[in-house]
Amino acid sequence: MKFTKIGFISLFSLLSVVTAFGQSAQQEKPRVEASSDSLKAGTYNGEKVQRLLGHVVIRQGATTVTSDSAYRYSSDLNKMEVFSNVHITQGTMDATSSTASYDGTSRIANMRGNVVLRDEQMTLTTPTLHYNLDARRAYYTEAGNIVGPDYTIQSQFGTYTTENKVLSFKKNVRYLGQNAEVLSDTMAYNTVSKIVEFFGPTTIKSPDGTLFANRGTYNTVTRESNFRGNASIKTPDYLIRGNTLTYSKEKEYYTATGNVSMTSIKDTTVITGQTALYWRARGRSKVFGSPVMRSIVSRDTMYLSADTLLSVENVKDKTKKGKLYAYHDVRIFKSDLQGLCDSLTYDLNDSIIYMSRNPRLWANKNQMTADSVIMQLRNNTLDQMRMYGNSFAISVDTLENYNQVKGRRMNAYFADGKIRRIDVNGNAESLYFALQGDSATMGMNRALSSDMRMMFQDGQVQYITFLEQPDAKLIPLHELEDPDKRLKGFVWRSDEKPSRAYVLEKRTGKKKAAPAKAPAPVPPKTASTPAKAASGGKAGAPATSKGKLKTKDRRAAGRVEAVQ
Repeated sequence: MKFTKIGFISLFSLLSVVTAFGQSAQQEKPRVEASSDSLKAGTYNGEKVQRLLGHVVIRQGATTVTSDSAYRYSSDLNKMEVFSNVHITQGTMDATSSTASYDGTSRIANMRGNVVLRDEQMTLTTPTLHYNLDARRAYYTEAGNIVGPDYTIQSQFGTYTTENKVLSFKKNVRYLGQNAEVLSDTMAYNTVSKIVEFFGPTTIKSPDGTLFANRGTYNTVTRESNFRGNASIKTPDYLIRGNTLTYSKEKEYYTATGNVSMTSIKDTTVITGQTALYWRARGRSKVFGSPVMRSIVSRDTMYLSADTLLSVENVKDKTKKGKLYAYHDVRIFKSDLQGLCDSLTYDLNDSIIYMSRNPRLWANKNQMTADSVIMQLRNNTLDQMRMYGNSFAISVDTLENYNQVKGRRMNAYFADGKIRRIDVNGNAESLYFALQGDSATMGMNRALSSDMRMMFQDGQVQYITFLEQPDAKLIPLHELEDPDKRLKGFVWRSDEKPSRAYVLEKRTGKKKAAPAKAPAPVPPKTASTPAKAASGGKAGAPATSKGKLKTKDRRAAGRVEAVQ
């Protein structure tokens, strides 16, 4: 029983000590001391007050408040209303206003009317200001304007912590400095590090371009940027977008990651991917992660994809367009043109495409292959095609016969995306089927010559002319064997022709193309009774020489540039 009583007394003593410690902690704040020229009794807002008049000085620790007059509440001597020429100082902080309320217990000063707060090299002006002297934090809610040595900041709401020199802002934030203008919804600015950090939709306008993001940081001195959330930057040459975006002014270097797009300002070319690197001074940009180039002209889009796309601007002449390099597993899709190769160079200024390493092309019902290919576009539509080394062209007629021509070098010309002429130079061979209208195959013409020209209409062979008397013959339909219907090297690759979805699909790594297989021979459709050709000549007459074919001896300039 005695043990219980002693334990109770000990516990009561411990609680008394804890309570006394808490009371002493609350009493640690210095007393509010006040002096003035005169002191009178009065009432204010229904409460009894002490009226301090003339040269009022209020001190509490390191805080000093001066004014022309003040009211000190009799019920709480730590609370005061301060009037006229209010001046509050604490350390490096100096604030003035027309009137103020001061609570020495909560250590909060509410300043009203023409408030000006100065701290070292920063000046804040606002209609009203709330200042917590313990936290050394000031905040305003009625629009504020901050002026520094080389910047101004405006916002509807703001907070300033004098200890760490950080300014925080909300709503209609505008930072204006020597190197940039920042417009934001929510922003913080460190007056020591000179770094802007923003937490809402923000636009930054600077000599480096116009930047936009939902979150990030911007160093107003070094102009280094780190942006996140729907980030973009518009330079004189590109509009770059991505989930994240960084910029180094010193290196003139941009990076973008996640759903990246680079839109050329000079034309309608857009490159998308997952990662983009841009060296502005060098005029080079590199995109990888399933990159795709889209070029839009006359409502028709050409899609070009590869493992890596590299764009090189014409830094010597900014008025001219640059070049695009694509390498490894290149795919092309357009409504009237599809293609595959390993490496490609696209000269955007001249609209010329250089293809190397197993190029394969399809234009409507025509297939073309060679060791290397040069395509000339006009208004984003195929105009000419020059093929070098083992050139081979195949077209399908209305009866699904394979008309073929091959040679060392071949030039193909197009009109509205349709083939209209092929010139073959060197070891030219041709094989095409003579038709009776669109209903019957009458026979097959096969010819050999050093050079030849094939003319087309609506994708069908009309006639062939030769440089010299050809070695040509007509093989009647009933004498044709399947091997006779193919020139050496014939491979029909319709199963390889890329679709739009195939060009745009996500790449998981370099893919090896499946080896192409020649399709099973298609039996020609025949008529029950042989008839004369629709042109009025003899059925199946071999092509005749119409005189020498005038062609220039062009050099094989098909070497494809490759930059990695």
